[in-house]
Amino acid sequence: MKWIDISMESVSVIFLSVSLFAVFFVALAKAGFGGMIGSLAMPLVATVSDIQTAISVLLPTYVVMDLFIAWTYRKSVPYNFLWPMAISGIIGVIIAAFVFTLIDPEYLSFLLGTMSLAIGLNFIFKRLTNRQKHIISKDPNEREWIRLMGLNGSSGFSSFFLMGEAPVQMFILPYKLPPKVFVATLVWFFCIINWAKVPVVIQLGLITRETLWISLLLFPAMPFGIYLGKKINDTIPKEPFYFIIHVLLLMIGSFLIFQSF
Repeated sequence: MKWIDISMESVSVIFLSVSLFAVFFVALAKAGFGGMIGSLAMPLVATVSDIQTAISVLLPTYVVMDLFIAWTYRKSVPYNFLWPMAISGIIGVIIAAFVFTLIDPEYLSFLLGTMSLAIGLNFIFKRLTNRQKHIISKDPNEREWIRLMGLNGSSGFSSFFLMGEAPVQMFILPYKLPPKVFVATLVWFFCIINWAKVPVVIQLGLITRETLWISLLLFPAMPFGIYLGKKINDTIPKEPFYFIIHVLLLMIGSFLIFQSF
């Protein structure tokens, strides 16, 4: 089944502009801020198209971006810690793809909007209530399989529609890994997960020769985002920035839900 019908001729200036900004923003997020701010990209593009098109044009840019960043952190990856996480995430991707085929396309906007709204509300609620959570340090060699598969599988599932950092960060944080190892683990986890999506979305008909040409037009936004992300990392306060991004997620999520009716 072919989910989308998109060609170079059908691409509007607005769609291309929003998609370029989305790729730039994800590159900036990965290079300068990390966290969940990159989750804004997929729903943003979906507001000027649909979730199928957003996945088709953004995923190829993600996998290329991930290769460069993963190579940078290759010497800091705890592979013994990573492999069960990655397997769980891939299982989550497969489940998401199955769900994707069962949901009628017009309801996908509602699903994406609900996920965006939930992320925004959760972040803002925690900040407004100053809720603190005591985290007990765990041994990275321990295998809590239910927790491991549940949280990392949830990240694989949600990353099919957004970026999915929240569950995997909940899994990693208690281990109190050194900062560079923490970042390397996240980078490699999502690199593996995003590459695992490629054959799945091709099989679903989401990535075609036509959509790859459109993705190619978005690649130049990557180096600018990475460069600016590195530049502003130490100059812009992160907490206000995160708050603003999650307010935007609330607004975009609400719009997508409204649009689905």
